[in-house]
Amino acid sequence: MSRIADPSLEAVRAAVDMVDLVGGSTQLKRSGSRWVGRCPFHEERTASFSVNPVDKLYHCFGCQRGGDHIQFVRETRNVDFVGAVEWLAERYGVELAYEQSSPQDAQRREERARLFRLLDDAAGFYTRFLWEAEEAEPARAYLTERGIGEPIARTFRLGLSPQAWDRVCKAALAKSFTAAELDRAGLSVRGKRGPVDRFRDRLMFPLADPQGRVRGFGARQMPGGEPPKYKNSPDRPPLFRKSELVYGLDCARGTIAQTDRAIVVEGYTDVLALHQAGVTASVASMGTALTQQQVTELRRLCSTIFLAFDADAAGQDASLRGMELALAQGLVVRIVSLPDGRDPADVAVADPAAFGAALDVAVGYLTFRVTRILDGAGTRDQIFDRLRTLLSSVAASVERDEQVRVATDRLGLTADLAGALTAAPAAGPVSNASRSRARRSPREMDERLFLGMCLALGSQGDTFLAALDVADFGDASLWEAAAHIRRDVAGEATPEEAHTWAPLKAELSALAARERPSPSVLEELFTKIKLHGVEAALKNLPTNADLGLSQQTQLMELQRLRLSYLERLEAVRAQAPDQQ
Repeated sequence: MSRIADPSLEAVRAAVDMVDLVGGSTQLKRSGSRWVGRCPFHEERTASFSVNPVDKLYHCFGCQRGGDHIQFVRETRNVDFVGAVEWLAERYGVELAYEQSSPQDAQRREERARLFRLLDDAAGFYTRFLWEAEEAEPARAYLTERGIGEPIARTFRLGLSPQAWDRVCKAALAKSFTAAELDRAGLSVRGKRGPVDRFRDRLMFPLADPQGRVRGFGARQMPGGEPPKYKNSPDRPPLFRKSELVYGLDCARGTIAQTDRAIVVEGYTDVLALHQAGVTASVASMGTALTQQQVTELRRLCSTIFLAFDADAAGQDASLRGMELALAQGLVVRIVSLPDGRDPADVAVADPAAFGAALDVAVGYLTFRVTRILDGAGTRDQIFDRLRTLLSSVAASVERDEQVRVATDRLGLTADLAGALTAAPAAGPVSNASRSRARRSPREMDERLFLGMCLALGSQGDTFLAALDVADFGDASLWEAAAHIRRDVAGEATPEEAHTWAPLKAELSALAARERPSPSVLEELFTKIKLHGVEAALKNLPTNADLGLSQQTQLMELQRLRLSYLERLEAVRAQAPDQQ
């Protein structure tokens, strides 16, 4: 495994704009020296997520996730340490140097870079062919018929694959790409005399990742062309995995992050038509139903998604599956019903205002589920049981009350039966973070805040840290953190060590930011830590009746220390400039 050189890790850290990095996943607002917003990792209504742009740290007081710039990329992009650093280096234009790099690792990186170049070249070839070739006139006419103009088609890099068997392969081979690379990129199949083009006479939709790198293609059958209607690049992880990509996200991510919502449709042309109509938060699910990976990708950018799938049974089933996945990740989900059951592209082309009106009246998950149950098959008793299972499992809300009234009217329920629909609403789950906070003793909370103050005050904190040892901490792991902080302040911690401790440092730093870091507060916390240690030692002694001579002496010394620390604590508080 290659190891990235420490100077490169430092260069990446220096280049990263933490507000820019995190701001792609959640909206941030300045609060003093920090930036705050809603956490991108869990659902919340009030902002408990804090970003320290100087130290490149983030922390959420709600779910307790935190870390540095590398950890943020690891969590949001599901990559390892090296992958996160490489992603950041590519984004911020840092050239990496590797230590202990094997020839195999260097070859792997070069092979991956060549495949990206090959796919980008292929996308350029298809685009030029669409707009320049005489053979492509029917395709251009088809786009015009569908109401898709050239500007939006060029924005999404639409293209056309030639009818000939080997035009793309020949062009790639002429640029010194190999037959094996054409196969790995999913651009070719084996012919009798060598590789031939996988895609022929099809409208080509480049499938890009959020950074705009082409990873594969969706190819639509031209009218009268050879089936199937859609033909995609083969799944070849890690280069192309259809279930992980969200079509159009590279073009829509800015609007999605800014408006805090994404509009998810089924087809590529739906996305183009909506963007052309000014609905630039639109993306497609690359299939009928959203996948777990696609929901995760959207969750990084927004808190609400609108699903605008077909009105038929398959579309409704897909909406339901997508809703449940999105709700499980804390997203707010709305279902869009389009006029006369038309698809989004037709509505966007014919009447963009009608699509906006449909968004305004989109219904929530509970309304969608209740409507499906009421419109479904079964006896009144069966429908009642399904509704009770659903409605009793959700917390009280205005939407739930409204759906109880709808169900009561439709089924003609008595007051007793209507009340039974919500007889046992599920209590909201207690998060792991809440349980964790509940378990923290006052001693541990003081220790954490003290270490946060040490981080904030640098060398001033080191003076107090030097006067403590492991016996002064109730939590041994916090003593280890204290030792790391001393090395960090002294500039002795390695970049990888700093990354390892980054989640805890982010939490401690965020805790200190909620207070006013000052030498007087630091001294008060130091004294409280010493006091906590003495009081814990007193509790561990046997009762007075069981004390031997040595233990009596120890007891007297501990009592003296306790009194001394109490007096010192009172004096520190009295001298603090911000106590009045």
